[in-house]
Amino acid sequence: MKIASKFIALLILVLAAVSASARIERITVPKGTEVSLVFNQALSSKTAKVGESVALHVKNDVKISGVTVLAADTKVTGVLSQVDKRKRYGVNAKMRIALNPVKSVYGEMINLEPLSKGNKLSGKKTSQAAGATVGGAIILGPVGLAGGYFIHGKAAEVKVGDVLLTEVAQTVTLERK
Repeated sequence: MKIASKFIALLILVLAAVSASARIERITVPKGTEVSLVFNQALSSKTAKVGESVALHVKNDVKISGVTVLAADTKVTGVLSQVDKRKRYGVNAKMRIALNPVKSVYGEMINLEPLSKGNKLSGKKTSQAAGATVGGAIILGPVGLAGGYFIHGKAAEVKVGDVLLTEVAQTVTLERK
């Protein structure tokens, strides 16, 4: 009888473990999944400094196969990792943000990165400066190069509510019991 009761107890433990593992919900969030973030604060390349914190939030629920993995309004933080002021010859200012991992609805962290890594602002002044420099060099020689010197690029400005398109940096599998 003792062997039978031990066997039954062991069987109950095995069944409990199997049913518990069956209740674990796993979902894989693939690298490249788009996540739109919204700026909670204004930024300007005129005043921004490297190391400054940036506050954002997730714009819309991010769903994989109909299951929400990142909820709308989830807080996201970042740090300005690069701030280049506008320059002469029409070179525009730029700012780069290093995003901190964001907490999924499963409680695990997801790494995000800007969707358009390396894209720079471009504008009318930039093309004017290039034209003034090249045209000035052809027509006026070295004296004409000074024309581009007086054309400044644009400052980088971010307003509250502006959207930053990001993507999941690496595939992650989330688990929830």
